[in-house]
Amino acid sequence: MKKAQGLSVQTIIIAIIVLVVLVVLVAVFTGFFGGFNTDVNSCSTIGGECVGTESACTGEGGTLRSAGHGDCEARLGPGSVCCGGLL
Repeated sequence: MKKAQGLSVQTIIIAIIVLVVLVVLVAVFTGFFGGFNTDVNSCSTIGGECVGTESACTGEGGTLRSAGHGDCEARLGPGSVCCGGLL
């Protein structure tokens, strides 16, 4: 009798793991997970609120969390800041 000469189960499992790793790497480097990064770095996530200017933040008793915060500038325009502790 001849032994079957096919791929072993171990080789198939290793190939599947390598493919999964490659898919994850491609997704990371093509920006597929970009939405996650935006949500994590949002002003509200760090406990702040977007206001138009730094003086508007400090004038209302707030503390400047981040100047030029990306999501604040996207919503309110250039010069807006992330402000925390507003009354």
